[in-house]
Amino acid sequence: MPHGELLMRFSEVAASLDASPAQLAVVVADVIEALGALGFVEAAATVANFTMMTRIADGTGTPLDPGTVEPTIALRDAMGIDDLVSARL
Repeated sequence: MPHGELLMRFSEVAASLDASPAQLAVVVADVIEALGALGFVEAAATVANFTMMTRIADGTGTPLDPGTVEPTIALRDAMGIDDLVSARL
């Protein structure tokens, strides 16, 4: 995919709870330089859409897909996700 590594870096920084505003500013500038302002808007909208879809799934109690349950056991355990009141598998 053209600019795939850059888009992955942007999505990771944009969705990170640990990223600083300076880190975000650098990757945004890189995306705008590589893809132009319109490309940046499309990339940001894609990140926002995935974030929105996750929140909708979480908020409505949508269960994990059967193929996702087993591969995510260790991650869910480490994060304590299965202990949350809203946890649904």
